[in-house]
Amino acid sequence: MNGDSSASQLARRIVAGLNVQPGELIQVRDHVDRPDVLIEVLLAIDLAGATPIIDHQSPAYLNRWLAAATPESVAQSGLQRRRVLEQIDRVVSLSGDMPDFSLAAPEVLAAWQQMDEELTTIEEARHLPILVVAVPSAPRAARLGITLEALETHLMPALLLDAASSRTLIDRALKTIAGSHIVIGTGNGCELHLYHGDRRWHGDDGVIDDEDRRRLTIVSNLPAGSVYTTVLEDRTYGTLFLPSTPGASDVTLHFGEGRIVAIDAAHGAGALADWLDRHSGEPRRVSHIGIGLNPHLHSPIGWTLVDEHIAGALFLALGENRYMGGQNASSLNHDFALVGASLAVDGRPFLPTLLDTPNRP
Repeated sequence: MNGDSSASQLARRIVAGLNVQPGELIQVRDHVDRPDVLIEVLLAIDLAGATPIIDHQSPAYLNRWLAAATPESVAQSGLQRRRVLEQIDRVVSLSGDMPDFSLAAPEVLAAWQQMDEELTTIEEARHLPILVVAVPSAPRAARLGITLEALETHLMPALLLDAASSRTLIDRALKTIAGSHIVIGTGNGCELHLYHGDRRWHGDDGVIDDEDRRRLTIVSNLPAGSVYTTVLEDRTYGTLFLPSTPGASDVTLHFGEGRIVAIDAAHGAGALADWLDRHSGEPRRVSHIGIGLNPHLHSPIGWTLVDEHIAGALFLALGENRYMGGQNASSLNHDFALVGASLAVDGRPFLPTLLDTPNRP
């Protein structure tokens, strides 16, 4: 990042967003391996009177661990991780890139997935606030085909968007999307029909406050700036086109009675079905939908956590949604950025220009 000042500003935004309180134990999940950022985050937590504890999960580290681990060692590691998770008060997840799970033997991967599900169960039972932060990293930049400097330039203003500006954009957006019947158009003649019922639209201003915790909207993101809602789990029908998904491309998902009932794809339909089937619960139901509002993001780069916050962009997730007030349980929670998609509520088209203001940041 551009010197210590950018990392320090981000660290202070993280501590404010997570609403860190004196005396708390804060788990810092390092998925990015950026020592400069990690040190600033740890320092900011300490300066807030809390105590940070690191869970080192960078892709390079996990690749080595999973390649050399045994199922027994993973299970034993999980024992202490569960004990730690019972003690912490909040979580910050520094998200950079994904490990290569193909390096793990099948039995090791199965042990890892079981450990992950057990940890997730504890998180959900304790309603732990989690702030997920998109941190630029060299591996992520390389995978996107850009330099780390270019990724930081693209992302830092969006990461530092303050909560007050986010809230202004959220309040304006909420006025434009009131209604029950939601239709998402994703090209190729695909229309997905969803029903809102009495579900609440939430706003992600990048801060998890006491009101968010009462509503169980306990996961927030940086970059912030979005509105999102769960939908009636058994009322979704129609089709959704996705250019790419795990293991597949040019995908059309067919929904009936709230679930994916068929998958068409130019390549990899079977691989996508297998990916869904590896998850427990109801991975084929819609978790939530949302609209990005961040005024510092204008064009997609291929990183979903970032692209779904582009001003006016839509996003949709499959799987678990109980942490935001829904009723769908699953080990899957995966977002798709629907760049270029359209949205209508009760027949009224949603127009991103309705969000513009003369003083737009």
